[in-house]
Amino acid sequence: MAKQLRLSSLTSLDNGHFQATGTVDGKSFTARTVVYKGEPIFKIQEATEGDELAHIKMADSRFNRGTRIAVARFLKACRLEAKAKPEVPSYCYEGWTLKELRAKARELGVAGTHRKGITKVEVRELVKAAA
Repeated sequence: MAKQLRLSSLTSLDNGHFQATGTVDGKSFTARTVVYKGEPIFKIQEATEGDELAHIKMADSRFNRGTRIAVARFLKACRLEAKAKPEVPSYCYEGWTLKELRAKARELGVAGTHRKGITKVEVRELVKAAA
């Protein structure tokens, strides 16, 4: 089953790392990067006993392995997209439904998202271009 991923924020921290917040299948998450083989990778952070955010073992986590992997891939794609196109907002529209994309297009004043034969990918590109 496909995961419903939505990114709320993606921020660059002062030490070259990143922090992201969002939702996956209705559950909110916070993720931070760690450097692995010279490349930043995202790890989901969860509250510990002292209410600190930390990476938690799989057995104690509320997210399963598949969800963790899906979130990490999604956030990596958003990070690379934000790096390639700094003028695009720091969130991406990959996890959005067609209905949500059309609503955002309407909000941005983009026309032509309801024409016959238009695909979700085309609507996403129109929204990205207008943002």
